Amino acid sequence: MTGSAAGESGNLSVGEVLERDHHRIDGYFETFAQSLSGEGPIDAEAFSTGAAGLRHHIYVEEVLHFPAMKAGGLMGPVFVMLREHGELWDRMDEIAAKLDAGASADEIAAVWKALEDGLEAHNDKEEKILYPAGDDLLTDDLGEEILETLANPDIPEGWTCEMSGRS
Repeated sequence: MTGSAAGESGNLSVGEVLERDHHRIDGYFETFAQSLSGEGPIDAEAFSTGAAGLRHHIYVEEVLHFPAMKAGGLMGPVFVMLREHGELWDRMDEIAAKLDAGASADEIAAVWKALEDGLEAHNDKEEKILYPAGDDLLTDDLGEEILETLANPDIPEGWTCEMSGRS
């Protein structure tokens, strides 16, 4: 996308807005992680908010951003991102099920660590490889559609990422 993103994102590129969304989501997960290591109750609401944000972020990438990357010749990196999305999605499902079952912080910690580590490595690759490439490949119209969809937190009911259930 040769131009910059409009609206709330100011003069930021689509990649920069997606990266900021990573940081927003990370904030909720950091709060959740702190509650796992503390003496108080587990902050299930922070996890739920972070997971909803990450699921929406994945939706925007898989439905809008990644198809442009594939068309631009980045099939290999996109495939890696799709596989990692599936792993992240499955870990979020595991944690949600444990929270619903009333599991202890110790019972959740190992799955949380896998999600946290996977998300950190995944975001790093997206931010260094896919987002800069996307900013060069996206049309202005697609860039605007990505930003508008990112601003609307809804995803279609029942939608799951392409590779969920495969990890």
